[in-house]
Amino acid sequence: MPICAECRTAEAVIEDLDVDPPRPWCGGCATALVTAGDPVLNYRALDGGAFAYARALMRRSTAVLPFG
Repeated sequence: MPICAECRTAEAVIEDLDVDPPRPWCGGCATALVTAGDPVLNYRALDGGAFAYARALMRRSTAVLPFG
């Protein structure tokens, strides 16, 4: 399991696919981005913690997820 690219202490739960190379984020750092208004929308789930991120994204963000 990759380590978060931001805090470098926790295991990543999502991987941001909008950057090259893809950047791993732990749940705490990814949720902080949602709260700050800069959520990761194009991501790949790395483990079950990604479900918590998806819930935070739905509850706390006004960003629109792309379809298709």
